[in-house]
Amino acid sequence: MALTATGLGSGLDITTIVQTLVDAERTPKETLLDNRESTIESKVSAIGTLKSALSTFQDALDKLSSGDALNLRTVTQSSDSYFTASANEDSKAGSYNIIVDTLAQSQKLAGVAAANSSSTVGTGSLSFTVNGSSFSVDIAGTDTLSDIADKINSASDNAGVTATIINTDSGSRLVFTSDSSGTDNQMSVTATDTSGTGLSNMFGTGNLEELQSAQDAVIYIDGQKLTSQSNTIENGISGVTLDLTSAASGQSTTLTIAQDNESVKTNIQAFVDAYNTLMDKIGSLSSYDVDTETAGALQGDSLVRTLESQLRNRLSNSVSTDAGSIALYDIGISTDRYGKLSVDSAKLDDALANNMSGIESLFATSDSGIATSLDSLIEGYVKSGGLIESRNTSYTNEKNRIEDQRTDLDTKMELLQARLTKQFNAMDLIVAQLNSQSSSVTSALDSLPGVVNN
Repeated sequence: MALTATGLGSGLDITTIVQTLVDAERTPKETLLDNRESTIESKVSAIGTLKSALSTFQDALDKLSSGDALNLRTVTQSSDSYFTASANEDSKAGSYNIIVDTLAQSQKLAGVAAANSSSTVGTGSLSFTVNGSSFSVDIAGTDTLSDIADKINSASDNAGVTATIINTDSGSRLVFTSDSSGTDNQMSVTATDTSGTGLSNMFGTGNLEELQSAQDAVIYIDGQKLTSQSNTIENGISGVTLDLTSAASGQSTTLTIAQDNESVKTNIQAFVDAYNTLMDKIGSLSSYDVDTETAGALQGDSLVRTLESQLRNRLSNSVSTDAGSIALYDIGISTDRYGKLSVDSAKLDDALANNMSGIESLFATSDSGIATSLDSLIEGYVKSGGLIESRNTSYTNEKNRIEDQRTDLDTKMELLQARLTKQFNAMDLIVAQLNSQSSSVTSALDSLPGVVNN
């Protein structure tokens, strides 16, 4: 007869013994898996930190690689009453006297007033011509002034006319405005009637009133006349854009363009600071602290070693220019023994004052420029499907393998526990049987004649 509880035959705590043996088998393997998983999680966190640091550095490179933060200009005006100005890298330092004589404006034509915007006009068509382009809309007898305006504004081939209803004491008028200013964009309107003379009476020749004439902008730059169809004048002065806001004949405004060396210097210093911050972060992730005997999560990682080497190589490159070649050390930026960048302020100031075009070439030349080259390098690491994403994928795969090994370990331990339990229960049964036999033998001996029990 089988025992219904473990340990009854032997008096041993079989459950505890089996669990102890299973734990002794599981614990070192489980600890190994835990350590491996912890290491991978540390690397995943570290590689994420590295990616974030690279993206931050890339932000600092963006301005320099496109040239937006190089060869800058300052723009000052003796008065802001007549125009605003901006200057790009093509502009030259200098002062200019500017007079805004007239502003450009669009032509406006108004039809004869009707009772209200719901008034109907007649049947036919309205044709418009603006700067050589024409279009027309058909007018039905039931179309109101509002309907006509909608048809003009929504015409797919509209050549540049906006129709608006103006409500006044004398009634509602349909007003046509040229979308572009200047005399080249004057409108001609032709009304064609197919029933009655309603359209011609309202919009025909002699019945349209010019509310505002088309006009060109006229300015004087150092006494030289410039006419423009628009109030935005580009390259009247090379590299300068003027946005005219008001006109006053004879009122002169002094415009001064200067090279903005301080802003460029600030942007270059920001690049140096961002690089040093990146190197600090790489160092903390990959170095070994002797005092604490603690290694960074990415110590010895080939990806980090390769990245550091590539960054330093790109920084040491020189860039060809029309005047020869230029490198970072030529503008006062050098690398110390720790791989950090430092700036010789006086040398940089001299380069900014005398070789701004060389500085722009150094950082922003396509492919070979320092900022352009570094940006391309880092993009290979941080982009979707890049080196860092590939590394994360390998970490994920390794974590999945560890989970599979945990599942296998659980299965093996369950089988081990079942086997040991079965073996100890069998032993317990044998001991119980031996104890029973021993008791039977003892009883038989005790019952033999001549045996005296004390």
